[in-house]
Amino acid sequence: MAKRREESHWLVFTDLTAGLLALFILAFVAMTTMKEKKAEALTRTEQEVVSCQEEMRRVAKERNALLSQSLKAPLEKGIIALENGNIQIQASFLFPRNGADLTSEGVNIIKSIGQGLQDVLDSGDAIMVSGFTDDTPTNSPTYTNWNLSTERAVNVVKTLIKQGFPGERVFAAGFGEFHPRVPNTSEENRRLNRRVEIGITPIRKSEAAEVGKE
Repeated sequence: MAKRREESHWLVFTDLTAGLLALFILAFVAMTTMKEKKAEALTRTEQEVVSCQEEMRRVAKERNALLSQSLKAPLEKGIIALENGNIQIQASFLFPRNGADLTSEGVNIIKSIGQGLQDVLDSGDAIMVSGFTDDTPTNSPTYTNWNLSTERAVNVVKTLIKQGFPGERVFAAGFGEFHPRVPNTSEENRRLNRRVEIGITPIRKSEAAEVGKE
């Protein structure tokens, strides 16, 4: 009788051990599978990022080539420069010192650039105009480099819109002194940092579709 109880207990213990072992194996397999899937997902994400970066570089290179042809005259005169698909213009070509209104020469420069941009834009593109200053403080307690850089960018946008660019495809941003091209360690460097940049950026698909409908 006692022997049967011991055998019964042993069988229960054996079944429990086998069950726990099976659960452990299942958990181990599940964890391994999850790790493999995560690794695959990370690999795909890294590949997508690399592919996206390569595509952006390719597009920038092609755009640089197109802009170089469309903006040949101002490029040869040294009025503008191209960098990573962006048009760089020194503020001194467009505005009076510490002023935000385009000079008559500045208006003509923006008009010539606008014509060149129209030659390379497609329906899914928008134009971003960015204003930058050096680190020299303004003499006003309320009017800052933020104001100056933003107003300059907005006035360039207004000129482009007058030239025929749709308002929904042109926008402005001011960065003040916070994104210098070179350190503000000399007057020449400060001159380089006082600039306007015009870049081409894709509109999101939903936005592009709406623009196309209009």
